[in-house]
Amino acid sequence: MATTNKILILEAKLENGIDFDTIVNTYPAWKRAGYMVKHGEKARFITKIWKPCKRKNKETGKDEKRLYLVNAGFFTKEQCEKIK
Repeated sequence: MATTNKILILEAKLENGIDFDTIVNTYPAWKRAGYMVKHGEKARFITKIWKPCKRKNKETGKDEKRLYLVNAGFFTKEQCEKIK
Protein backbone atom coordinates (compact mmCIF):
# COMPACT_ATOMS: atom_id res chain seq x y z
CA MET A 1 0.00 0.00 0.00
CA ALA A 2 1.42 3.37 -1.00
CA THR A 3 1.52 5.92 1.79
CA THR A 4 1.20 9.56 0.79
CA ASN A 5 2.60 12.57 2.61
CA LYS A 6 -0.93 13.56 3.58
CA ILE A 7 -1.43 10.27 5.41
CA LEU A 8 2.03 10.39 7.04
CA ILE A 9 1.36 13.91 8.35
CA LEU A 10 -2.13 13.03 9.59
CA GLU A 11 -0.80 9.99 11.47
CA ALA A 12 1.96 12.11 13.05
CA LYS A 13 -0.59 14.77 14.10
CA LEU A 14 -2.74 12.14 15.78
CA GLU A 15 0.27 10.52 17.50
CA ASN A 16 1.31 13.91 18.90
CA GLY A 17 -2.16 14.90 20.12
CA ILE A 18 -2.67 17.64 17.54
CA ASP A 19 -6.25 18.25 16.41
CA PHE A 20 -7.17 17.02 12.94
CA ASP A 21 -8.19 20.55 11.84
CA THR A 22 -4.99 22.24 13.00
CA ILE A 23 -2.99 23.58 10.06
CA VAL A 24 0.65 22.49 10.07
CA ASN A 25 3.45 23.12 7.60
CA THR A 26 7.21 22.92 7.30
CA TYR A 27 9.39 26.01 7.78
CA PRO A 28 9.95 26.52 4.01
CA ALA A 29 6.24 26.05 3.27
CA TRP A 30 5.25 28.72 5.82
CA LYS A 31 7.85 31.05 4.30
CA ARG A 32 6.42 30.51 0.79
CA ALA A 33 2.95 31.28 2.21
CA GLY A 34 4.16 34.65 3.56
CA TYR A 35 4.69 33.66 7.22
CA MET A 36 7.74 33.49 9.45
CA VAL A 37 8.17 31.03 12.31
CA LYS A 38 8.51 33.00 15.55
CA HIS A 39 11.99 33.16 17.06
CA GLY A 40 12.70 30.30 19.46
CA GLU A 41 9.80 28.10 18.36
CA LYS A 42 10.47 24.38 18.10
CA ALA A 43 8.73 22.07 15.66
CA ARG A 44 5.55 20.61 17.13
CA PHE A 45 6.50 17.25 15.64
CA ILE A 46 9.00 15.69 13.27
CA THR A 47 8.02 12.94 10.87
CA LYS A 48 9.29 11.33 7.69
CA ILE A 49 7.77 12.51 4.40
CA TRP A 50 8.44 11.70 0.75
CA LYS A 51 10.63 14.22 -1.08
CA PRO A 52 10.93 14.13 -4.89
CA CYS A 53 14.37 14.31 -6.47
CA LYS A 54 15.65 14.22 -10.06
CA ARG A 55 18.59 12.00 -10.81
CA LYS A 56 20.37 11.04 -14.04
CA ASN A 57 20.30 7.38 -14.92
CA LYS A 58 23.94 6.39 -15.54
CA GLU A 59 23.01 3.84 -18.21
CA THR A 60 20.48 5.84 -20.24
CA GLY A 61 21.57 9.39 -19.38
CA LYS A 62 17.94 10.40 -18.87
CA ASP A 63 16.57 12.23 -15.84
CA GLU A 64 14.56 10.01 -13.50
CA LYS A 65 12.25 11.13 -10.74
CA ARG A 66 12.76 9.37 -7.43
CA LEU A 67 11.24 9.71 -4.00
CA TYR A 68 13.21 9.66 -0.75
CA LEU A 69 11.97 9.56 2.83
CA VAL A 70 13.34 12.56 4.74
CA ASN A 71 12.72 13.98 8.22
CA ALA A 72 10.65 17.16 8.26
CA GLY A 73 9.72 19.41 11.18
CA PHE A 74 6.18 20.81 11.26
CA PHE A 75 4.95 24.04 12.84
CA THR A 76 1.39 25.21 13.56
CA LYS A 77 0.00 28.56 12.40
CA GLU A 78 0.05 29.78 16.04
CA GLN A 79 3.84 29.43 15.97
CA CYS A 80 4.07 31.79 12.98
CA GLU A 81 3.48 35.44 12.22
CA LYS A 82 2.65 37.20 8.94
CA ILE A 83 5.66 38.74 7.20
CA LYS A 84 5.20 42.53 6.97
